[in-house]
Amino acid sequence: MTLLRKNLLLTVSGLALAVIFFFAYSFLGLSVPNVYNSPDENANAVFARQFAADGRLYRVDELNLRTGLEGLVHPRSVRVVGGFQVPGGFLGLPVMFGLAIRVFGSASLPFVTPVLALLGALAWGCLLGWLFGRRVGMFGGLLLLVNPVWWYWAARSLMPNVAFCSLLLLAVTFVVWAPFFRVAERRCRDGWRLLRQADGALAGMFLGLALAVRPVELYWIVLAVMVLAVVYRRSIPWSRVAVAGAFCLLTLAPFLILNQSLYGHWLMSGYGDVGVGVSETTQGGLGARLLGPLRPWLFPLGFVPRLALANFWTYGVKFFWWWSALSVLSGAYLLLRRRNRTCSVERSRRIRSFLIVAAAVTGWLILFYGSWPVQDNPDPSAVTVGSSYLRYWLPTFVLSTAPLAAAFDCLLSRRFSWWRSAAVWTMLLATAVVSAAAVFGSAQEGLSAVRSSLVGYRSDVRTVLSLTGSDALIIVDRADKTIYPYRSVISPLRSEQTYEALPVAAAARPLYYYGLTFPLKDLDWFRANRLVPHGLDMEAVQELGQNTLYRIFRTYSAGGTD
Repeated sequence: MTLLRKNLLLTVSGLALAVIFFFAYSFLGLSVPNVYNSPDENANAVFARQFAADGRLYRVDELNLRTGLEGLVHPRSVRVVGGFQVPGGFLGLPVMFGLAIRVFGSASLPFVTPVLALLGALAWGCLLGWLFGRRVGMFGGLLLLVNPVWWYWAARSLMPNVAFCSLLLLAVTFVVWAPFFRVAERRCRDGWRLLRQADGALAGMFLGLALAVRPVELYWIVLAVMVLAVVYRRSIPWSRVAVAGAFCLLTLAPFLILNQSLYGHWLMSGYGDVGVGVSETTQGGLGARLLGPLRPWLFPLGFVPRLALANFWTYGVKFFWWWSALSVLSGAYLLLRRRNRTCSVERSRRIRSFLIVAAAVTGWLILFYGSWPVQDNPDPSAVTVGSSYLRYWLPTFVLSTAPLAAAFDCLLSRRFSWWRSAAVWTMLLATAVVSAAAVFGSAQEGLSAVRSSLVGYRSDVRTVLSLTGSDALIIVDRADKTIYPYRSVISPLRSEQTYEALPVAAAARPLYYYGLTFPLKDLDWFRANRLVPHGLDMEAVQELGQNTLYRIFRTYSAGGTD
């Protein structure tokens, strides 16, 4: 086979894989568009569309300006600041996706992350190819495409983690691999010299966007840069790094201005003071005491190494045990093989620096996020593919593809053998099949289960909207992710703030509660203790599966009149 035909075959195969995985990653966006499984996804979608429509990242609900309702009328993942509803997270995703909507239309919203996921896998393949050889890069990119954590969170396309990692991988690739610089060097013409700095400019832009999407990841990015600066201090392309730094700051500047405008400080975000929600256990353990005053700065979510390691074992190792086993076995195989082989000084340095960076980043992520007792499932004992720990540790799963890719390369690098080639491609195919089964078939939060839930949510919310007027105020527990922004919402019902606001809310708008159906005994207690003393009562409007829509209305039995 000629080189031209071989390259053509690789290109066609790559494009075919890209199409296949684009549709695989777009499973939810294609089958159940505009319905979301978490309040974070819904809030990102709402503000992306808002930004695309009029350039605003805030919404106005006049109920938040009424005495007794100040700051209460909003869903989860949305805050009220100065009477305005603003994003309850970082601004990068809604701004970036809003710009995509302006360019490609509203229908493009669920497909931005799948495209970024493909570009991220391509960038990772190019980066590994430059570091360790073309075949390692090819296997690394393929393994990232089928990694179950990458696959799952690419399909949950309004969550920020895959977008962040993809943008960061693109930034690193342009700094290290420098494709435009290579082209300019080959051309050796004056007109091409400007291209030498294009890599730095693009790297800075992608890094700025990545930090805008998840600025909290700056901790370990700085740690990785420091390690690489020590290892490669004599060969760093300082001009490219300087250009990248300048463009990174230019890209971040608008987001800092938006932070100042929306939250009152250029470093503030929609999460507010994250330390407020940290339990005393995570704040005051032995590890936290050892860090002293540095703890809130270095580990704002808490610092409990024992809890962090336990969480990483449960979610990061045991849950996808087969992926963990493959990574460990691949690493062991590479170590044993390296004893019998010598490699160049440059290759040894690259391997050493990669291992140091991977260990430092993984250790930091384990301690930073693992110390935080996350509960994003109604069942606190549930360990599911949709756990937030998995997406927080996504960079570690990206790094874990490298030893497996290198092991595949080693198996094929000896004298050609059809059975070795068949074994490698069979293992890769088996990995893809097992990953697909985990991503789609997991019982609670697999994509098939999520799709089934979203179909039910869509049907129920249409019924709720048909039974309530556009001016209705609906109290919800978990249904805010589907009802907002079509109706004003307060969440949750079982809160002293909500109970105190009920009389004002009932007087201001038609008031409803939509949530789990009350058992008769609980309904009688709630009416007698929370409603009747305030001149209110409640009646069922319609039962929808396990949920019921209730109307809360004034009776004036407490002696009040209009």
